[in-house]
Amino acid sequence: MKGLQTVSKVMTIVTFTLITGLLISADGAEQAGKIFKDCAACPEMVVVPPGTFIMGSPETEKYREEDEGRHRVTIAYSFAVSKAPVTWDQWEECVKDSVCDGQAVETALKKENNGKPKTEKYVDYGRGNRPVIGVSWYDARAFVAWLNKKTGTEKYRLLSESEYEYAARAGTSTAYWWGEEPSHEYANYGKHVDGELGGAAEGRDVWVDETSPVCSFPVNGFGLCDMSGNIYQWIEDCYEAEGTKLPSDGSAVESGNCKVRGFRGNSFMSDPKSLRSANRAFVYPPDTRGRSYLGFRVAKTLD
Repeated sequence: MKGLQTVSKVMTIVTFTLITGLLISADGAEQAGKIFKDCAACPEMVVVPPGTFIMGSPETEKYREEDEGRHRVTIAYSFAVSKAPVTWDQWEECVKDSVCDGQAVETALKKENNGKPKTEKYVDYGRGNRPVIGVSWYDARAFVAWLNKKTGTEKYRLLSESEYEYAARAGTSTAYWWGEEPSHEYANYGKHVDGELGGAAEGRDVWVDETSPVCSFPVNGFGLCDMSGNIYQWIEDCYEAEGTKLPSDGSAVESGNCKVRGFRGNSFMSDPKSLRSANRAFVYPPDTRGRSYLGFRVAKTLD
């Protein structure tokens, strides 16, 4: 019986490797995909297994950018990622506890990027199970602090850039986790015109110029929703322009240009170029609020 159990574990590793291209431990395979919540108001978390992947994009990939240099990353630990971006419902629980600054976010959403009132009336397309938007990197960190206080841990955090790409790819090496071509069947994103902003609807994507309720599209191979499309999501990292110089162990960049913080994932108004798993975005200072396409999700360090 013991020998059969050993063989079963080996087969689990081999099978997972063939499916995803990742080499992980037996324990990692057993825990992968486990879903849990630490409190009623907490995000639903999914356990992501350890593994090795190639971060960045090949030179042959359509829309590739210069800062996407490829390098091998080994994430030697399991960690949990919220199944979806943090929602308005979850954010408002933090606001009720006077940890998150809800009023500042509301005010920012009604202003242009230059701080002046919007020339057109602000349209609120809905809250509830849609992703919270308009929050700054500091707001995301405040939410993380609230989660840690509420659960009595210090283990909630933002994802690093390499963790985000690893989780978004979910074992794939294609431009998008579902294949080489963009598809509105798998994500809420914009027009199929390079560099042009603006919403579009096609197939499963019925939302134009607005967010969709989280998990309105299929989950990827790790069981995560909206890693591509719907909203951009803040990550922990400062900016390192050369992709090949990014950490190879899954950690966040803590040096480099910390006047801006990164975000990943594309949005309902963005083009297929930024929908790719390798796409990087570092354009906003960490105190930037009011962007109707920018939110966040959380990670949790596991024992």
